[in-house]
Amino acid sequence: MTTEQGLVEDTTLAAEPKPDPEPKTETETPAGEQAEARTKERADERAEEPAGKRVEVQAEDRAGEGAEEPAREQAQARAKEGTGERAEVRAEASEAEDGAGRTAGAKGARWRGVAMGAVLALVLAATGGAAVVQWLTADRLQGQLAPLEHDRLLRLEVSGAASAFATTLLSYDYKDLQTTRGQVIAMTAGNFLATYDEAFGGPMEQVIIKLEAVSKATVREVYLSEVDEVSAKALLSVDQQVTSKEAVRNVLGTHLKLVMIKQKGVWKVSDVTVLGAAKETETKLGKDD
Repeated sequence: MTTEQGLVEDTTLAAEPKPDPEPKTETETPAGEQAEARTKERADERAEEPAGKRVEVQAEDRAGEGAEEPAREQAQARAKEGTGERAEVRAEASEAEDGAGRTAGAKGARWRGVAMGAVLALVLAATGGAAVVQWLTADRLQGQLAPLEHDRLLRLEVSGAASAFATTLLSYDYKDLQTTRGQVIAMTAGNFLATYDEAFGGPMEQVIIKLEAVSKATVREVYLSEVDEVSAKALLSVDQQVTSKEAVRNVLGTHLKLVMIKQKGVWKVSDVTVLGAAKETETKLGKDD
């Protein structure tokens, strides 16, 4: 009994826990140790979980990762497609704008071409019209001026022939009266030779030679009337200066009336009428002169 009792007591004493001399508080535990403790606890909890559950979690994680990857790829593809579509839209819009600009430019160019063509046509029409008007006007004027020009030329012919005849008739030199007579006859027609010989031949010719007279005639004015293609009348005013050995005689404004005809294209005088002089002066020459 004693022995068993002793054994029981020893066993009881051995089983009782020995109190810690100084219990530690949580505040005294370092932060690093607390973190390590929590990490160990989580590791233990995972270790205690069934293997199948861990596999499922890993599979889910991989599935999620796999699902996320195609989603990202699809999103990136859609983004790329959207970017491409926007680029295409912008390109189409730009092309449309360019096309519209080209179309507007082409239309503007066509309208400008049409406008310029219309202006050119108007200018050509105006120029052509003006040219036609000018041509018609010139042609009309030419038609109107032609008779006037013809009449002017005709009068110049008659006037020239009358002036030449009057100058030849009233100009002479006592030294060569026959030359003057021949020139006058060449410029006359009909029976004027008899009239000339009556006026300047016979006694008149002898006086001219005796006085040694020299005459010079100058035609001042010519007036024409009744002028046509074959006949005309002329009135001339002639100044005459006759110088002799006795005096100088000035006969101013002698009027001659001529009747003229055209023979073989040449104007000739058929009749002459002396109407007298407007003024006559004579200066005697002395023996000393």
